[in-house]
Amino acid sequence: MARQHGFTLIELIIVIIILGILAVVAAPKFVSLSDEAQKAQIQGIGAAFQSGVNQIHTKWQISGNGQAVQDFIKDANQVVSTSNPNHRHLSVNSFGYPADSRGTSLTLNSTNDCIDVWNSVMNTQGASVAANSSTDFRAIYSASSCTYEYVDNTSYHIFYNSNSGDVTINI
Repeated sequence: MARQHGFTLIELIIVIIILGILAVVAAPKFVSLSDEAQKAQIQGIGAAFQSGVNQIHTKWQISGNGQAVQDFIKDANQVVSTSNPNHRHLSVNSFGYPADSRGTSLTLNSTNDCIDVWNSVMNTQGASVAANSSTDFRAIYSASSCTYEYVDNTSYHIFYNSNSGDVTINI
């Protein structure tokens, strides 16, 4: 009679137990890596937004205007839904920071202005923003400031203060 080779039931159970232990130990590490990747993504987007705000402010300083300027950055490619589709240029406030692209107020004073500033500064590349949760970020206006709330994790925010140009990343 030929002897058959294979694993015994005990050996199979031991292997299954070891794999279960490895899964229990490794799963939290993979979840943690996902959270860390999401945080790094938000930090990168926030840094890109800060860089864009700084570039616009530097251009305003070099221009020597010293006051609010309508249509300071002329960008015919900017995609903004306005009542006047021909008005798409970014204006800066009296501090030289991005303010709006919809009219003549030259101040940041609405959620739509927050969306316009984001689209102008980020040049509609990468992360998208809207007034609702249909995009990557939800724009919220409050007292000359914008909060861009990350939709996938609402505890992550990018704050923009149009009076100081400060961009703060909260993760």
